[in-house]
Amino acid sequence: MKKLPLIGLLLLCALPALADTRYVVDELSITVRSGPSTKNQVVKILRSGAKINVLTEIESNGRQYAQVEAGNTTGWVLTQYLSSEPIAKDRLQAAEKKLANALQQNANLKTQLATLKTDSESAIKQRDKLNSNAQSLDAELEKLKRISARPIQLEENNKKLRTDLASSNNQVKLLIQENDSLKNRTQRDWFVVGAVVVLISIIFGILLTRIRWGKRSSWGNSF
Repeated sequence: MKKLPLIGLLLLCALPALADTRYVVDELSITVRSGPSTKNQVVKILRSGAKINVLTEIESNGRQYAQVEAGNTTGWVLTQYLSSEPIAKDRLQAAEKKLANALQQNANLKTQLATLKTDSESAIKQRDKLNSNAQSLDAELEKLKRISARPIQLEENNKKLRTDLASSNNQVKLLIQENDSLKNRTQRDWFVVGAVVVLISIIFGILLTRIRWGKRSSWGNSF
């Protein structure tokens, strides 16, 4: 007769583990026994809130027992002392911890917001400074363009002046040639005029001589 509970116990142990996580309820402590009965030996004592793994559950003598794994110990406890949720104390501690984390995150966010605000103001100042520098660079670039354009304009002016100078030189040469030509023409004209004057003088002298001889002849005949 004593072998039957033992065989049943072995069969129950052979069943697949449920691997269900549970918690010891709000009691001071519960006992873990070597079998599903208060007559079995106590192998471990669990404090309230202890986390255990439920391997299987059975009913024995009208009471519900669960085979549990608590650390390195495996034994049986009454399921009425187990809960699927952590005890109120642990939940309160978890809530307090979560609240503390939320408050810390809120403080961190406020710090980050202040940092971002400072960075934003700094970025705005930096942007304004960069815009001012860009405007200064644009003005300097425009000035450099005007300065760089001057040599080109000067070179063009020099080319034009050289062209005008060459044209003026050509005109001067033409004027010199015309002047020389005029000088030669004037000299020729004066030579011709001189020759004409000399010729007229000779003719006039001859005529005057003849007139004088004619008068003398007429005077001689009258005596």
